[in-house]
Amino acid sequence: MATPIKLPESFPIAMVFKASKNIDSGSHEFKKLLEQQQPYAWIHAPGRTQAKLSATKSKLPNKIMTLQDAYGGIGNSELSTIWPGHLLYKAGTLLNNNLSANDDTLLVQDISRISNNPNRANKAKKKMALTIYALDENGKPDWSRTEHLMLEKIHNGKIKVRRGQWNTKPLAFKAGKAVVASHMMYWTNQFQLNFSLDCPRGGPDNLTAAEWFARTMAKRVLDSNADGIEFDVTRWTWGYPERSPMDANNDLIPDYGYLNGVNSFGLGGQVFFRELRKLLGPDKIIQADSNDAIAGARGWNYLNGIQMEAFPMTNDYDRFSQAFLHLRLWSENAQVTPKVSYPFTKGPTTVFAQAYMPNGAKTDFRFRVGFAAACLTNMPHAFASLKKGKFDPANAEENDSDDDKQFGVFNWDEYHGGELHNWSWLGRPISPAHQDLSDMDANNLLAQASWEWVTDKSFTAETIQSGTSYNATIKAVPPTALPEKLRQGIQLMPKNINLKLTPGHGYTLEFEARGDDSWNYANQKFDHVPRLITITGAVTGKKETPLAVLADAQWRTYKLSFIANNSSLTTPVFGVSEQIGKTEIRNIKLYSGSSERWSREFENGLVLLNMTNTPWQANVKKNYYKRLKGSQAPEVNNGESVDSTITVPARDAIFLVKK
Repeated sequence: MATPIKLPESFPIAMVFKASKNIDSGSHEFKKLLEQQQPYAWIHAPGRTQAKLSATKSKLPNKIMTLQDAYGGIGNSELSTIWPGHLLYKAGTLLNNNLSANDDTLLVQDISRISNNPNRANKAKKKMALTIYALDENGKPDWSRTEHLMLEKIHNGKIKVRRGQWNTKPLAFKAGKAVVASHMMYWTNQFQLNFSLDCPRGGPDNLTAAEWFARTMAKRVLDSNADGIEFDVTRWTWGYPERSPMDANNDLIPDYGYLNGVNSFGLGGQVFFRELRKLLGPDKIIQADSNDAIAGARGWNYLNGIQMEAFPMTNDYDRFSQAFLHLRLWSENAQVTPKVSYPFTKGPTTVFAQAYMPNGAKTDFRFRVGFAAACLTNMPHAFASLKKGKFDPANAEENDSDDDKQFGVFNWDEYHGGELHNWSWLGRPISPAHQDLSDMDANNLLAQASWEWVTDKSFTAETIQSGTSYNATIKAVPPTALPEKLRQGIQLMPKNINLKLTPGHGYTLEFEARGDDSWNYANQKFDHVPRLITITGAVTGKKETPLAVLADAQWRTYKLSFIANNSSLTTPVFGVSEQIGKTEIRNIKLYSGSSERWSREFENGLVLLNMTNTPWQANVKKNYYKRLKGSQAPEVNNGESVDSTITVPARDAIFLVKK
C-alpha cells in the first residue's frame, strides 16, 4: 500500500524543475547535480529514462519526486501503436478520386481542410501527417481501414503523399467513401489523443482514448516508483480554434470540441483523470499545467491541483490578480490531498540571466513575486531561468530558441534565508494570508449603474433579475460557433453609465457569483467542474483576452484587479454562455485602486507582497523583524532592522525574518 504524501509543514518548500533534462545519468555532472538538489523538498521531472529516475530516487529517497508528460500527447515513435480512432483530427474532407494502393496523389473535396496555405505547408521542415480512413455503409468511420500518410507537396489542388506511414499499409479507397484528415498536434511531431466524450471505443480492450492513456500513464508512474505526475499544458479548449478546427466526433463538421452545448473535449479530460486516479489510488499526486480559467484544466474531484507555468499568466504581470485568484481557487477546492497547486516562475532575472528592465532596474522581483504567492497559499515554488521574457507554454514553436539556461538548480537566497542557511527558515504559518485593501478607493464607480441581460439571436436563455442579483440559464448555443464567440453570446451589461477608465491606472472589480458545476453528458455525470465567467470592456491586455474566473455551485466573492489600457473605454461586461447551464451574478462593484497587497506571518518571519502600481507602507510589529541578509540582491536583502513600517516597492515582495 502506498504511503500518503505529505508536504513539509515548514516553509519555504523549494522545488527543482527538470534540472537533469539534458544530462546523462552516468556522468560526473549528473552525480554533482544530485548533490546540489539535496536541500530541495521536491524534485520534478528528473528525466524520462528509468536509469535517471532510479538514480534520482536512490540518491534522494526522502524527496517528493514527480514525473511530467504531455496531456494526451503521443510522439512519433508511439503513433504506430495507437488505434487510429483514438487520435484527434481536424475536420476532414472527402476523397474525390479512386485511390489504389500504388497511387501517391490525392484529390479532395475541400483542400482548405488540409491546408489554407499550401506554400507554407510545402516549405515546412517537418512535413504534415495525414490520415485517410474509409467510411462504412452508414457514412461512419471504418477505423479498421485506415492508413497514415505524410504530405509531400500540394500543387494545383492535388496532394502528393508518402503512403503507408507509421506501420500502416497502403490500401485502396473509393472516391466519396473515404476521408482525409490532418491531425490536431500537441507540439510539432506530437499527436493529440481524442479525450472527448464522443471518442469512439476500440483497440485492445475496447477503450476510449482517455481510458487507454490513463492505463499507460499509471504504468509509467508505478514502474518508476514516483510520487505522482504532472501533465503539461492541459487543455480545456484549444488555443487557436480557427487555425485548428477540431472535429471531436469525426462528422466532418468543425466543432472545436463543443457538442450539444457542452465542451465534450474538456469534460472528457475528467474521464482521463478519473480513471488515472482509480489506477493510482489516493496517495499519488496528479497535477495539470493550467495557467488560466479559459483554456486550462477544470474539475476539482480527481486532481491534487495545478501547476501554473510562467506565473503569472505567461509572465504578464498586469494580470497577476487574475492568476493569483486562479491559484487560490485551485488551492482551496481541489478534493484530493495533499492539495498542491503551485506558481512556477519561469522568466529572466538579473541574478540568473543578467536581465534588466528597459529603465535599467533589476528583474529579480519576478522570482520574489512568484515565491511570495507560493508562501501565501501554502504551496511549493519552482523556478527556471529564461534569457528573454517571450514565453508561452502552450506554443513551443513561438518561444525564443536560445534559452540554454532554462532548467537547473537555482539556489535563491530567499529559499534558505540568505546567511541563515536554513531551508525551512520561515517555519510554519501562524496566520492565514491577509489581504490589505488600503490602495482601493471607497467609492463604488458603478453605484449608479443598472444591469441587463443581452442575448445574441443565435442563443437561447432564460434570464431573471431580482434586486442586485442577475440569473441566466443558457438553454442552447450555436452548434459550430468558435469558443470565443460562445463566451460572449449572452452578456450582462451595464445601463445608464459609460465610465472611461484612466489608461495605466489600477482598478478592482468586485462581484459575487455561482453557477452550475454538475454536468450530464454522454450518459455520464461529472461533479465539481466549474463553469466560466469572462469579463470584457475593463481590460484587453497584450493578448486581447478577457478577464476570466471559474464559478462553482457556492456563492463566492471575487476581487479582480487590473491595469486599464487605451482600449478601456467602457464598464465591465460579463459573458456567461460558453456552455449551457445556469450562472448567477450579484453585487457588482468597481473601485479605483488595486486589492493585491498581501501579508502572512510565519513562526520565524513575515511575507509581504505588493502588486499595486504604488509603493506600500506596510505596518509591522515594532522592532520585531529585520530584512534577510544575502549576497544576490543586497539592495533588498541587506539585513537591516525594521522599525514599525516598511516600504514594499510596487510590484515586488519582501521577506522578513524575526530578530
